[in-house]
Amino acid sequence: MTANIFKTGNKSDFAEKSKRMARKGTMGAFMLTVVYGVFTSLFTSNGLYLTLAFSLPVICVVFFGLTYSKLKNELIYKLLSYFLIVSCWMMLYIAYHIDFQREYTIVMMTIFILIFQVVPTPKKLVTFGSFVFVALVISLLSSNESFQFIGLISFLFLFSFALSYIVTLQRRDLIRSVNSNSSIMKSLINNTKDAILLVDFFSKEVVDANERTSKVFDILNSDEFINSNYYTLFADEQYVNKNRVEIKQQINEHGFFNDEILFKTPKGIKFWGHLFLSPFNAEKNNYYILQIRNIDVKKKFDEKIASTYEQYRFILDNLEEFIYLVKYSPEGAASFEYVSPFIERIFGIKKHEFVTPEAQNKIQKLYHPDDIPDMKAKKISLFNTKERISLKYRVKPLGKDDYIWIEETVVPKLDEDNNIIEVVGILREIKN
Repeated sequence: MTANIFKTGNKSDFAEKSKRMARKGTMGAFMLTVVYGVFTSLFTSNGLYLTLAFSLPVICVVFFGLTYSKLKNELIYKLLSYFLIVSCWMMLYIAYHIDFQREYTIVMMTIFILIFQVVPTPKKLVTFGSFVFVALVISLLSSNESFQFIGLISFLFLFSFALSYIVTLQRRDLIRSVNSNSSIMKSLINNTKDAILLVDFFSKEVVDANERTSKVFDILNSDEFINSNYYTLFADEQYVNKNRVEIKQQINEHGFFNDEILFKTPKGIKFWGHLFLSPFNAEKNNYYILQIRNIDVKKKFDEKIASTYEQYRFILDNLEEFIYLVKYSPEGAASFEYVSPFIERIFGIKKHEFVTPEAQNKIQKLYHPDDIPDMKAKKISLFNTKERISLKYRVKPLGKDDYIWIEETVVPKLDEDNNIIEVVGILREIKN
């Protein structure tokens, strides 16, 4: 199954539907012209008239073949309009030469009325009606028919034309509204930087893809993915099966699934992409919409940052100093962002214990009582002056009997409003 929902121009879904409608119309015209040819043969045996009548089904066959060609719909419908006008002229020519026999005239007018219904636009209908009506009036006035008959036929033609024109106007407005919304959607989909694919819910086959898909997956045409299983997009084609529980859970909770996944191009080149997958239904069919953004550059940059972070962390973790980083919220609440392992040498506690309120209460009891007033004064000075401070004090590590001397340097980081947002502290043991 394929769809042309994301396509534009002559490949759009509307264009394909227009061609299918033209084919159906041509098939109907073929059967109608065959009946007309047979009916004409009942009123005349003239070879020219019969040739004209039976040439119409042949032309219908030609037009049926044109709907499968690469000709633009606009050109096909323009040729069809010319064909309808010429066909009506041929009918009028025959009608004139057989003196507008009543049965033939009824069939001819019926065909005119049917043609009114299939002309697609008001402009084409006016063109068709004008050319045919002028020819109709001329042929009637040139005949020996009474003015009452001429008036009746002319009224029937104009009345049918007026009704068809109103219907065609309504149809045009409806089509314009639908096409306008469709054009906006297609423009958004095809101008995004993401690959967007429509996948059949049950078969898992790609039924349509936007133009950007070709660039994201490095292919010549996004149609290469049509009818292929979307599992083949992933570097690990078993990704969906392996993560089925998580995918279902996210869809149930949020209505969609998203993740950073390793994809591959048809050439086998792997790249990182952010996947947004959402199920939906339309026209009694169930689909997945897949939105894939290439984040290869971002992922490599993140990996580089992570690698650099690990390098610096390795250095900090192995220094003979205790280093900590504290962040302050706009409300003034403090939270530890980093604590080095050397804390155990100074306070006798593990680094993961240091950030707990219980550990902070224990640490307060480890300071030498004589040093606490100076420590508090220096901390007040830090928040008042917002400048780095240095202080020395004694600490008795947990489980030890003797105090050790510590030198601590605290450096604040300020925001644009001169508020402290981070504090870096460096503690080292004074051994001499």
